[in-house]
Amino acid sequence: MQAFASVFAGVRFVPTGGVSAANLGDYLALPNVPAVGGSWMVPAGVVDAGDFATVERLSAEAVAAAASVS
Repeated sequence: MQAFASVFAGVRFVPTGGVSAANLGDYLALPNVPAVGGSWMVPAGVVDAGDFATVERLSAEAVAAAASVS
């Protein structure tokens, strides 16, 4: 995303592939990335099991991590 900033000046990106709880802050620190998404918040096995409390927890953790990015 950082390399795209010079080529696509003024364009903002919302990456989803390769984003995880561990690196979402790195993406959100970039000026051309206003938001991220990712399947780590909704693991297939968790959804299949109907464990939506875990989906809610993982999503809340992602929101908190995003909010902490300066």
